[in-house]
Amino acid sequence: MKRTLVLFSLGLLASCGNPPANSNNINFPYGIAVCSTATCNVSPSPSPGSTTTARFAAVTSYGSKQILIFDSGNSSNPYGFQISNSSLAPTTSLYNALQGPDGLLISSQGFKFCSAPVLYGADGIGNKIGIWCGFNPANTANPAPTITISSSAFQSPEGMALDWVNASGRTLSAPILFVANPGSSNILAFDLRQITGPGSVTLSPSGQLLPGTNGGLPFGQPANNTSLNGPAFVAFSNSKNTLFVSNTGNSQVNIYGNGYCVGVNLESGTGCPSTSPNIPPTNWISGSNTFLSSPVGLAYYQGALYVADFAANGVMIWDNILGGATSGGNLAPTRRLNGSNTGFNNVYAIAIDNNPNAPPGNIFYLTQVNNGNLLGYNNATTVSGNVAPTFTINVINPTLSSGNGSGGGTTGYPGFP
Repeated sequence: MKRTLVLFSLGLLASCGNPPANSNNINFPYGIAVCSTATCNVSPSPSPGSTTTARFAAVTSYGSKQILIFDSGNSSNPYGFQISNSSLAPTTSLYNALQGPDGLLISSQGFKFCSAPVLYGADGIGNKIGIWCGFNPANTANPAPTITISSSAFQSPEGMALDWVNASGRTLSAPILFVANPGSSNILAFDLRQITGPGSVTLSPSGQLLPGTNGGLPFGQPANNTSLNGPAFVAFSNSKNTLFVSNTGNSQVNIYGNGYCVGVNLESGTGCPSTSPNIPPTNWISGSNTFLSSPVGLAYYQGALYVADFAANGVMIWDNILGGATSGGNLAPTRRLNGSNTGFNNVYAIAIDNNPNAPPGNIFYLTQVNNGNLLGYNNATTVSGNVAPTFTINVINPTLSSGNGSGGGTTGYPGFP
């Protein structure tokens, strides 16, 4: 079963039971992506005219097999989400052939055969990645993905990240897509230059990090140098060429330098010094001082690493994480959001809206597995402590796919292979 493979030893059994009591709302929001700038998930800044402004948010509803879309609804609105305490209905939903949507990404830059903005969605049960090119959040037609990536290596794919630069910092013609693959306890990478047009495509990984255990999860024995054990999410710093992995089963975050080379270690002619998928992390964050228990959602923003922890019910933040000699180890977070005032109830996915127009400061969003609402904090770069969220968004009327015959709606629940 999807989550039991990854988090059984941690007691995360959400995907094996019934939907939450508020099943008229959103069921298991395992992923969130927000974008309201012309450089969302693109670094370094691309040439003028190569991006399009993407002003919308997407949230997965795993239990009802949908990706819910929230459009700003106003071209003059500089925000991709509603900035207030409110009940908010999605503009539309995607449900075409989805079986268990979880991880999400939005990019304002496209690539050959795929115009911007681009929505990436992982399907943890269908073992596919859907890519919606030239995505229009106001389109209510429920379009199928422009490109669907299949791979025999997929086993419950979830978190995703994009690498837009090579080892020399030059912008790639198409990104490297990193995918956390918790069912196989490894990290996969796909060079999207392999895509030759729209439609369904089966890709071989261009790079990977091997599982750190053998003998099956969660009781496998150490086997490989990567130390990976049920990794759920990834984040990538293009400016630092660094891959971050929430190594959920080991209660730590792994840090891999020279991330581009990790993404192409199965390709030839890349100029990378190492082609081994069995490398130890350059550094890691682990130990009692970190407060990490079951880290899941990750975000890297303005030099800081944000980590949502499901079991610890907190968000740990390490500012300037790559700026010093001690960028890992049993390192206390610089800032920490935790305590009764937060109202956290099993926080899971995290997304940062890097819109410089968003007052008062940029915003990060959290999903909560057990009650299905979404939380937001202003002043993402400074907020800390036992602090109530700036706003809470209760998703209402999400059953936009009712009656479509595709398994949408909120009363059903996906089966497991």
